[in-house]
Amino acid sequence: MSDGALLARAAELVARFPSCRLLVAGDIMLDEFVFGTVGRISPEAPVPVVAVTRDERVPGGAANVARNVAGLRARVEMAGFVGSDQTGRDVARMLKGQGIGVSAVVADPDRPTTVKTRVIAHSQQVVRVDRERKGPPSRKTHDALLRKVLSALDGVDGVVFSDYRKGTLSAELVAEVTAAARRKGLFVAVDPKQTDFSFYGGCTVITPNKGEAQAALGGRELRDDLEVWEGGKTLLRKCRAKAVLITRGEEGMTLVERGRPACFHVPALARQVFDVTGAGDTVIGTLATCLAAGASMREAAVLANVAASVVVGEVGTAPITAEKLLHALRAQDREREAEREEGLQIPARPGGTRH
Repeated sequence: MSDGALLARAAELVARFPSCRLLVAGDIMLDEFVFGTVGRISPEAPVPVVAVTRDERVPGGAANVARNVAGLRARVEMAGFVGSDQTGRDVARMLKGQGIGVSAVVADPDRPTTVKTRVIAHSQQVVRVDRERKGPPSRKTHDALLRKVLSALDGVDGVVFSDYRKGTLSAELVAEVTAAARRKGLFVAVDPKQTDFSFYGGCTVITPNKGEAQAALGGRELRDDLEVWEGGKTLLRKCRAKAVLITRGEEGMTLVERGRPACFHVPALARQVFDVTGAGDTVIGTLATCLAAGASMREAAVLANVAASVVVGEVGTAPITAEKLLHALRAQDREREAEREEGLQIPARPGGTRH
């Protein structure tokens, strides 16, 4: 597909986004960012002293996937746990303020809301501090979430599992929700953290990064396109999915689809990478929104790649928006047009004219 055709198709899909509705289920967190500058090393230890200039708090983890979906103007319902604490109430308030539904968010009295604090100086992350309690919830809390998730399936176009392996997504919940979604004709997209992909059996598409894919393959290295293609086919069998989209950082993304005789590779587009935080959330959020709007798996992968190239150029978990996506596509179209025009120019002969 040419850049012009891709831009036209993207505009068509974006126009459909407001009529799409997704359910995002997974590990909800709060992302804190402490921004500052470094001018000296501490006399107490060989560490930089960060002079704080500003703070930022945003919903993170699976909630960042929901933020990306909402940024694309689609409707989204969030499902997962927060603690019965002020942080959990703050996260729910932030989500509602961004138009994200929280009817399937359950307050867990037995553990606090997960908080990840990142200290950033001069656009570089200095340190990250995690406050969390991992592990499965109580049976009562688990069942309360399962009921809410199953109820939320009514009226959505698809389900996204955003797994950070903090205990929200049990094997039972994933299996029951996947089976119910398939009965309703809904797609299920997964951003995985389990090393055994059979945990997500029956999903429609799964989006591991290269490291996660290698771990799921028992540590087998994916060093080139052929090995990625072969590994992707193995992962398809493991999770009984229709497609595997392996994100490969600066090497781009590779889509392996059931029944296709070859893989589909999407080159990386990012010009300058400032922060990869949340890039995987943007990929799965954009991919799912595009699928809900009627995109093919390949179209969705291409647009997810463009979206990722945008957010890694920003500091923090900056979600994609419909405006940013279309702007990036227009810029790409202009760049390619300029390259084509430059390639068509024939240098003049010395002392002569152009022919």
